[in-house]
Amino acid sequence: MSIKMLVLSLTGQCNFACRYCYAAEHDRSMMSPETALAAVRLAADGGERFVIQFSGGEPLLNFDCLKAVVDYVHQEKLPAVLQLQTNGSLLTDKIAKYLYKNKVAIGVSLDGRPAVNDKLRLKKNGYGATGEILKGIEVLRRNNIACGVTCVVTSENVDTLEGIVDFAYFLGNIRKIGFDILRGQGRGRNLQPPTPAAMQQAMQRVFARCDELAKLTGMRIAIAQQERAQLLCKDCSLTFGHCYAMNGEAAFVDAKGDIYACSSLVGNADFYLGNVYNGLEPALVEKTKQVIAESMDFCRQCDDFKLCGGGCFARWYGFEDKSAYGAECSMKREAIKRIQK
Repeated sequence: MSIKMLVLSLTGQCNFACRYCYAAEHDRSMMSPETALAAVRLAADGGERFVIQFSGGEPLLNFDCLKAVVDYVHQEKLPAVLQLQTNGSLLTDKIAKYLYKNKVAIGVSLDGRPAVNDKLRLKKNGYGATGEILKGIEVLRRNNIACGVTCVVTSENVDTLEGIVDFAYFLGNIRKIGFDILRGQGRGRNLQPPTPAAMQQAMQRVFARCDELAKLTGMRIAIAQQERAQLLCKDCSLTFGHCYAMNGEAAFVDAKGDIYACSSLVGNADFYLGNVYNGLEPALVEKTKQVIAESMDFCRQCDDFKLCGGGCFARWYGFEDKSAYGAECSMKREAIKRIQK
């Protein structure tokens, strides 16, 4: 078994209290460098190129552990792609320069213009977190570092989704926007995903605004869902390629070194796969693959499957009525239309 996606939850702690956080119930301790490096060696044993994503909580709360992994990857010349998903608030010039020098791609979470974002992404005191996020993006900008933005879509911000495009162009150093439909784990249980119709209309406005601003500025910000559809158009063998868990290629590692199939399923005994010190348990990996594959088999009957790649199992897992599926389908269908023009 080869791990192609290694997600290290450096800590379950966070300096924000976002209303939809699926990781709100993750282990609050700090991952040790020893645990992190054991996980990296486990993934590297496969001998193939793999992704290391630093996650949390807020991973920059445990920057020393992140740095230990990055330094090890470069010292050992491992075939690893390094990614960081952060709320941006703890970025400093020193950290930003280190990440850039060591080729760590940066994604920042942002859900719309300030008035919208501040209703969803909150600080511990209950106030909106936009100001703190913008400080981090400004640190990157003044160091000539580009980043991507991930926007979580709920029923509360879907009607203003094109605002994230305006905001990204205004900020100046955003190169890609990805949309992530609300997940029903953690605090995400308290919110609702967008309806399929609202998501369809939102993506139409998003793409129209992208076209308008690209024409005005001469620069186009990429939309992750469209890039995915373009990739699948070239190689339809990548169906369900995004779901490393279904393919037995995922390892989400919590702070104590326990491995789960997906970041949204951490702590759930049904999706436990082993420990970094003892390795993956083949029987548990196979069981998880089967559960996810059987649950998602309906996707294969869809006419858009080849250019969609299939839905996200974890997206509906926390919603008994599987209500998030429709919104995800609408989002991807609009992306597919873009590449078929």
